[in-house]
Amino acid sequence: MVSLGALAGFALPAYADEPLLGYTMGAETLPAGASDAELWITHHGDKRRGDYARQSVRFEYEYGLTDRLTLAAYLNGYRHDYDCGAAGCAGSVSEPEILGSKNGFQASGPSLELKKMLLSPYADPIGLALYGELTYDRIDDITGEKGHGWELENKLILQKPMLDDQLFWLANIELEAESWKPEDGDTEYAVAPRLRSGLSYRVASNWYLGLEGWADLEILNPPDGSWEFDHWDFFAGPSVHYGAQHWWATLAATPQLAGSDESDDDSTGRHLADHEKYEVRLKVGYNF
Repeated sequence: MVSLGALAGFALPAYADEPLLGYTMGAETLPAGASDAELWITHHGDKRRGDYARQSVRFEYEYGLTDRLTLAAYLNGYRHDYDCGAAGCAGSVSEPEILGSKNGFQASGPSLELKKMLLSPYADPIGLALYGELTYDRIDDITGEKGHGWELENKLILQKPMLDDQLFWLANIELEAESWKPEDGDTEYAVAPRLRSGLSYRVASNWYLGLEGWADLEILNPPDGSWEFDHWDFFAGPSVHYGAQHWWATLAATPQLAGSDESDDDSTGRHLADHEKYEVRLKVGYNF
């Protein structure tokens, strides 16, 4: 039975593949021949000590190869503004991390993405998609130091519309594998499984309010050691999405609620070496 919301068209996003949440992806893809351009700006704020902030910037162009397969290319960059001194902004007192200071923007590298929708959220009992993204970085996103890194991110994406297509549940099961070689050092490797999930509810015409969260852990293989558990963390927070006829915008704010503390005294109950106390993400897109 077709829902009233689907018949009226008022409960659905204006375009397929609109991000109802800031971090958790939906299973829809662009129609064949359609395209969009997106700008992502993510602010990462505060670590354990000192004054630390950075912004991750991504510009994306996405194209629908078929009704169920999209291809996207990104350009990535980072702006760092921190003053950590000799004590470091993170880590224990005996082994400080992120030393010194930095202020400026640096372009980092490209990403290439493929997304394949296997089941439609509206034609099938649940939406299902596969996602893969390959990234090359020449800038360390945390410190701003130069080097060479590769990252492969894979996702299994689930999406379920409910309440006559007015409430949406989304979930991503992710596995990320990466390498990083600083200019004056050896290569380290990491593997990070992650689970994201969230709900988005239509509160007015074109407006959606959401709540999402994610938990991940990282297993690290440093240059001078073997594979070992490094950390875990948990983020959660609200989001708001607006979709107009040809453009859309999504804003999400997610504090870190818990994590494995890398300090000597476990003073915060959060992991503040690889992550920050909070993130705020703005995504703006235009559909062609």
